[in-house]
Amino acid sequence: MTLLPWDTPLVDKIADHDGIFLSNGPGDPSVLQTTINNIKAVLDGMLDGSIEKKPIFGICLGHQILALALGAKSHKMHIGHRGGNQPVKDLKTGKVEITSQNHGFVVDMETLPNGVTATHESLFDGTLEGLKVEGKPIFSVQYHPEASPGPHDSHYLFERFVELMETP
Repeated sequence: MTLLPWDTPLVDKIADHDGIFLSNGPGDPSVLQTTINNIKAVLDGMLDGSIEKKPIFGICLGHQILALALGAKSHKMHIGHRGGNQPVKDLKTGKVEITSQNHGFVVDMETLPNGVTATHESLFDGTLEGLKVEGKPIFSVQYHPEASPGPHDSHYLFERFVELMETP
């Protein structure tokens, strides 16, 4: 693993990697403007061909940062989603996953730009729980698929990310 200074532009960090994983973390995503700008620069570079296309998978805060970099908006929730046993519906399959969550901010589904679609929705309050970029290997979920409260409900997301990294 190569360690670079925290402020190294993301485009300089990804050249030798098969994919980009945007991990979880606490906080208000809107204050992470440098990170959002870095992700936007990578997305723009992938679209214009100046950066090799790589799969991107975001979870929790990573989901929110990806959404903001794509042009969506987020807001603080009145009551956040906390703990296990949070039911989330996969909008493609109709399957309900039992998830673990710990967040107080949410991406506004109505602000998703063209070409970005909702993939998962909270069955508690109808908020956005996942998105994908149409025709691109880019997706994210609001919850913690690594926490396995289901116990294996969300493992397919990691399998999907690995498959995308292995696909030329």
